[in-house]
Amino acid sequence: MIPMAELKPPVFESASDAMSAQLTAGVRRLAYEMGAELVGVASADAFEGAPAGHHPRNLLRRARSVVVMGARLLDGAFELAPSRAYSITYQVANLELDRIAFHVAKYLQGEGHRALQVPASPPYDLERNMGDLSHRHAAQLAGLGVLGKNSLLLAPEFGPRIRLTSVITDATLEPSAPLDVDLCGDCDICLHACPVDAFEGAGIVDKSACDANHVRTGERLQLEGWEQMCGVCIRVCPVGSSDAERRRRGETDG
Repeated sequence: MIPMAELKPPVFESASDAMSAQLTAGVRRLAYEMGAELVGVASADAFEGAPAGHHPRNLLRRARSVVVMGARLLDGAFELAPSRAYSITYQVANLELDRIAFHVAKYLQGEGHRALQVPASPPYDLERNMGDLSHRHAAQLAGLGVLGKNSLLLAPEFGPRIRLTSVITDATLEPSAPLDVDLCGDCDICLHACPVDAFEGAGIVDKSACDANHVRTGERLQLEGWEQMCGVCIRVCPVGSSDAERRRRGETDG
């Protein structure tokens, strides 16, 4: 569903602004209609602090904008995470986002622009354990959320229970305003819940320990061919949690 705020008539200062706004609205509309629940835009210029080789212009030379889209994961998949249900839901969400990103890129191409989808998950830069583009950092720049102590993007509506994908384009789109909010506060539940103590501090993760745990989780759950994920630091996060909301309303089972 398209947020009501995006249906308000815009005010343009020039013809180019009007064209940019119209194209941005078209991108957002398509992404929402195809199933995205979060859509934002960041200027490629905002990525100047990106690691070498991982800037949008390393993937598309004349990139001007990055469209970031998110999909909420199923709450029920987290009840017993790590589990087969969570790992399979994780991969299905990635596939759905890849489908949405492909069609958004095709839409931009049809409007005369170059566009490139960045997969929601692999491939990675294996030497540095990094994706070609950091979707979570892109999403933060695009106003979809903020980075939490678990080093994941926290969306105000859904917390970390989301997957993300991006489309890089040479089109000039209207950028979204980044959020200025602390969603973690004094909470540090995630830091203590990690089964392998991979957190070295707020927002600092030992990626090798985390990934090794994913592999062991996959072996234990016999998930060959599927994403092998843990999900504990996501499951325990109260931001955007339906369980936390139920507790506030007194609707827990016991």
